[in-house]
This record gives sequence, structure tokens and C-alpha cells, in this order.
Amino acid sequence: MASLRDFYMRTPDDPKYRANQVEIADDLEATIQGIRMTLFTNKGEVLGDPDFGVSLNNYLFEFSIDPFAVAREAADQINRYVGETRKRKIEVKPSIYADQTSNRDILVLLIDVPEVKNSIAIFYD
Repeated sequence: MASLRDFYMRTPDDPKYRANQVEIADDLEATIQGIRMTLFTNKGEVLGDPDFGVSLNNYLFEFSIDPFAVAREAADQINRYVGETRKRKIEVKPSIYADQTSNRDILVLLIDVPEVKNSIAIFYD
């Protein structure tokens, strides 16, 4: 059985960053990195696949966002492009929090990966 190998992509501001690591062989870490890459890539940035990515920046200054549509798009992209989703069921749930101090709403995508104790939260306001 072939073992998984991928580039290590955590940045120094990540609390789980490990200096001097170049590759990963853990499929859970590969799943988390794949989810992050899918969410933070804009459509059209990947040569050969213009449909890859969620383009979260497009929602940044929108006045009316359907949080369920954003969650569906994120879930569709994750299930399509993150290969490890064939082994585990990943769920994406939207949540809106009102920020009283700045009079705005904050959209949070809660991403549940079965082996991870806490949901991965992507904050976007």
C-alpha cells in the first residue's frame, strides 16, 4: 500500500506549526491542509482547473449573504477536491454572529472532521 506524501503548508503564525518540516505523511493533516487550500483559493487561480476554490474574498463586502449557500459551496468544493473525504465524512455548517461593537454580522463556517476534537472554524466578516 502506497503511503501518502504531501507538502507541509502550515505557516509560522499557525499554533501547530513545526519548523523544518517539509512534507507530511499523515492523512488527517493532509485532509486539514486540503480543506484550508480549497477554502482560501480563488476560482481561476489554479491552472488547468478554473472551478477549483471557494473565492471567499468575493463575499467580503457583500451586504446580503445566504450563509447556507456559502456552506453548500464550501462543502461541494471540499467533497470534490479533497481526496481524503472518501474516508471520512466532513460536514460544513454556517453560523452567523452579531458583532454589536461594529454593527456587523460575522459568518463562521464550522467544519467538522471526525478525528479532530474541535471543529475547524473559518471566520469571515
